[in-house]
Amino acid sequence: MESLHHLVYQSSATTGLNEAELTALLTQSRNWNHGHELTGLLLYSNGDIMQVLEGPKEEVYYIFNRIAQDARHGRVVKLSDGPIAARRFSQWSMGFKALKPEEFTNLQGYVNPQSPGYLSEQSLQPDRGLHAVLAGFVVDDVIRL
Repeated sequence: MESLHHLVYQSSATTGLNEAELTALLTQSRNWNHGHELTGLLLYSNGDIMQVLEGPKEEVYYIFNRIAQDARHGRVVKLSDGPIAARRFSQWSMGFKALKPEEFTNLQGYVNPQSPGYLSEQSLQPDRGLHAVLAGFVVDDVIRL
């Protein structure tokens, strides 16, 4: 059995995404993830994105590298990265929640992309606790706030 891995990143959309574009992105992501044993959660607010990916390490890194090179993402910063004992988002190939800007900026681990130290070494230090914090959005197979 292959070990499980998680990765949490934050990015800024290079262009605004309307509801139809978000729906298309989620459909594409869910199809890909389902076929590659990936699960996770995507939080979106006014162009800010925070996503948890979990699954086989090679698959997690493969999709993260594609995201990091995707022109729709800017300022991609890895916030947490490491092995996990169990999936926290096993019920979704990609859970989704749109947040109000103030809810997004209050997330533990969020780094303001407008701040001068956005890409400082401190912001690149992984925090495995962030994976657990984001799992707190999940109650009985429902994403909550």
